[in-house]
This record gives sequence, C-alpha cells and structure tokens, in this order.
Amino acid sequence: MMSLQPPAARRARLRRIPLLLAVVPLLAIVIPVAACGSGGSGLDYPTSQTDVVVQVSVGGGFVPVEYNLTQIPGFTLYGDGTVVVTGPQIEIYPPPALPNLQTTTISADAIQEMLSQAKEAGLFANDVDYGQPAVTDMPTTTITINAGGATYVSDLYALGMEQGATGLTADQQQARATVITWESRLYDLTAFEPGETVWEEYEFTDLAVFSLPFDPSTAPDDTDVQPNRLDWPLGDLSTLGAPVQPQGYRKVVVSGADLDTLRPLLEQATWITLWKAGDREYHLYFRPLLPHESA
Repeated sequence: MMSLQPPAARRARLRRIPLLLAVVPLLAIVIPVAACGSGGSGLDYPTSQTDVVVQVSVGGGFVPVEYNLTQIPGFTLYGDGTVVVTGPQIEIYPPPALPNLQTTTISADAIQEMLSQAKEAGLFANDVDYGQPAVTDMPTTTITINAGGATYVSDLYALGMEQGATGLTADQQQARATVITWESRLYDLTAFEPGETVWEEYEFTDLAVFSLPFDPSTAPDDTDVQPNRLDWPLGDLSTLGAPVQPQGYRKVVVSGADLDTLRPLLEQATWITLWKAGDREYHLYFRPLLPHESA
C-alpha cells in the first residue's frame, strides 16, 4: 500500500516557495448546481466520471509563475468513485517534469460517509467563521463540495499553521481543528471505507504544456546543477498553441498520437530541462489535465 503525503507535508512544501506578504480573505459561498443523481440513500451528489464531488487544493500567495500554471489539486473525488491525488514527490533536484499523480476508486457508501463527515465538520455551511491567523506568507486551503444540490466552497488561510499564531478565537480554532481532522482522512480513506486502499499511477490523456523562450542571460552558474537538453518533437514552439498570461508564455494541450510521441521524452525531462525547437531553446512546464478539465 502506497503511503500518500499528508496535507501538513504538502503545506510545508509550499512554504519553501518564497511568498509575498499576503492576506487571503475567508471565502465560503454556496452556488446552485445542476440536478444531481444519487449515490444511494443519503445525500445526493453528481455521479458521472467527470463530476467533482469533493476537491481540496492548496495554493495562493506570491509563488513562481510556473507553479501557478501547473498547480494540481491535492485531492479530487468524482461522482463515479474515482479519486485522484498528488502523491509523494521524490526529494531530488531538479525534480521530475511531471507530478506524481495517483488514483483509486471508492464505493458509493464510502462517498456517502465522506460527505456525511464533511457535513459534520461544518463544510456544508456558508457562514462558518474560520478567522484569519496573524501569520504571513502562508498558502490557502480551498475545499469544494458538490452535494445536496449545491456547491460549497470554503477558503481557509494558513490552515494547519495555527499553533503559536494569534488572531483566532477559541471557536475559530475548534472549527479549523475539525476541518483538519476531516481533511487528513482523505489521503488514507480507511475512515470512509475499511480495508487496504490500492493506489495506481493516474494515466492522463491530455497534457497542458506551457512554454517560455529561454533567456541565455539567466543560464545557471557553472557551479549550479546544469539542465539537460532535449529536442521538442511536435512543431515550432514559437507558434504552437496560444499566448497565455503572464506575457511571454504559450499554452498547448497535447493528446492522442502526439502525447504518445512525447511520453518517452517526458521520462527524461526535469523541471529545468531546456527543450530545443528550431533555432531556440525553451523552458517547458507540464500540467496533466484531470477528468473534469477541458483543453
């Protein structure tokens, strides 16, 4: 059984990325959604393989552009029981070009239990006051739940960083602790479905590729780790895809036969690999698309 990285470790990893001083307001809103199917007795929820039922992501603040472009939610549950998570990342530099995405499937009863516990944790309400810890440069945890005919979204700044922080009442601390307890169970799943959870590599079918021309003046010092170099096999990166923000980046989604061509090279690529296309070199950043995401 694979041991997945707990939420606290994910947040700790994010804290190693320099952030600007930021204060992220608490957000908890309810948005009507389309009619839902039912996973059996209990709470209604959408049941298709592309319907998000529960999702948890961690981000926010000032981070490198490439991180914002490639960020993937840490946990996503779909209506058919499919779960996709970001698994543990090997601790080497430079890291691999692709994230470690893992998947498993849970039963309708397990989904009901997860939603029931989420409701008990106060995540089916739009009026919970989680407060604002008096700490800076911390990420925000966003929890999205689609159930009971509505979408609930809660943003909790600096979740898990409450110890020693000021600015929180006893009720706010308790509310945060309840959410943390529920969230931590998502990466084990035995709290919702007893027995061993078998994780497998998530086989994505669409890959977003973000390109930025390499500036030779930013080349690493001779004493730094040097990038390897690979030939881009799918056309001219200066015109491929479409421009995206921030300025200078382009995005293209690769799938089908093109993705089959690219996969062997991705196994050799790292976060700092330089890709040659024509007479230029490029930084490329990769973001597998999840089942509900379109090109």
